Amino acid sequence: MPNKKYAREWLNLAEKNLETARLLIKERHYTDIIGIEIQQAVEKTMKAVYGLYNVKIPRTHNLSVLYNFVTQYLDLKEINIDDLIIIGDYYDVNRYPGPNYNIPDFDEIEHSISVAEKLYSRINHYINS
Repeated sequence: MPNKKYAREWLNLAEKNLETARLLIKERHYTDIIGIEIQQAVEKTMKAVYGLYNVKIPRTHNLSVLYNFVTQYLDLKEINIDDLIIIGDYYDVNRYPGPNYNIPDFDEIEHSISVAEKLYSRINHYINS
């Protein structure tokens, strides 16, 4: 039996990350920090589907792994996996200095938040219908 309450708890956390990212974009804050908020929003949004089906939520930040699980239940053709890989790098690569550290530009961040919002809207609709 679906667990909508648990799924909504994950969506509520994701919404907080999205709202934080929106506020930081409005203030033209540091894009690397905004990227982490976007990544967390996407991760929590997809983990809501695990929660819906009472599947143990994996301790991973890998958005490709989460996407592969979610697409077993939902058609996410409007979400490009390449965009999710870029968003995943905000957490995996851009959190700390290193050889692959990269600070995304505002155009990329604005595109990434639109992807995150689209994904959130799609999964929110799926869980609440």
